[in-house]
Amino acid sequence: MRKKYKEMISTLPKRMPHHPLYDFYQYEGFWYYSGYLEAALCMQQSFNPQPSDIFLCSAPKTGTTWLKALTFSIITRHDDDFANNPLLTKVPHDCNPFWKLIFSPIQKF
Repeated sequence: MRKKYKEMISTLPKRMPHHPLYDFYQYEGFWYYSGYLEAALCMQQSFNPQPSDIFLCSAPKTGTTWLKALTFSIITRHDDDFANNPLLTKVPHDCNPFWKLIFSPIQKF
């Protein structure tokens, strides 16, 4: 699969970004780092959303941990009583499952 995405990306318009190790590629009107574009292409072609899916998105340093704790509390509000809430013994990042990308967004050289 990765070979297929790499071949497709190689045909797209390309420009050098400010960082000399990574190239930008234009796809559907946006510029992407190649690693991010690979992941986006994979998601577009293979992700099958479910009605119960929740996407929690925030920029770094904008309250992501608090947002995860709030989301977990809302989703599990009927599961446990307050004395047994997992947030009392775990950090929100451990309570919320997340999908690890198949592709590393930043390629190591």
